[in-house]
Amino acid sequence: MPAWTLTALALAAAPAPAASATDLTAVGTRIGAHPAYVRLVVDFSGGVVAGNEVEAVDASAVDGGVRIQMRHRRVREQAAPAHGAGVRAVVTAGHGRLDVRASYARRRFKYVEVTTLHAPERLVVDLYRSRPPTSAAAEIRTGRRGCLGLTGVVFGARSFAVTGGERDLFEHSFVLLVRGRSGRVVGRRIMTAQGAWSARVNYRVTARQRGTLEAVADSAKDGSLACLVQAGVVLDP
Repeated sequence: MPAWTLTALALAAAPAPAASATDLTAVGTRIGAHPAYVRLVVDFSGGVVAGNEVEAVDASAVDGGVRIQMRHRRVREQAAPAHGAGVRAVVTAGHGRLDVRASYARRRFKYVEVTTLHAPERLVVDLYRSRPPTSAAAEIRTGRRGCLGLTGVVFGARSFAVTGGERDLFEHSFVLLVRGRSGRVVGRRIMTAQGAWSARVNYRVTARQRGTLEAVADSAKDGSLACLVQAGVVLDP
């Protein structure tokens, strides 16, 4: 048998090179409903999902879709599209990049929050509902790691007197918002406070309705949600 034939057979029989330790593969997509938000999870195998490699390149949740991008030297996808709780998710990969797109009805959600979890490796995308909380479980009185707290709400004439706390927000800045029954903003006050704070926020509506009082801060990195506290309220004209 010619030498070149033996060489070709040996190469064909050789096992494929093992994946690099830095390889990441998106292997599955899950969607689940929670009281305050809908959660999209992308599961990975291999490597580590690093927070500094992930960015919300389209963080405007109200317009019917968001896009999250991961920059990683070697990343692949084997995750099928997923649909649930009114959200459709698609994962695609290109050269050194992975995109996660979520689409849904316009104005269904108000914020997108992006986090990474480990052991196992996951990319987590939380989409917060625009409409007022319908249960105590949908209220958020303390933000993650205590970034904001909502300690008191006193009803006034077309206003609320609010007390709370702040911890380690970028430039100690956040916004007090009042939303109507559809999620539309009907009152706003820009805040800068360190530690305990108190403020009054005014609103305007034309009919009695359920609403949401919230304190919220955006990420300085990409405009996604950095911190949120919220409570259900009743709004009077």
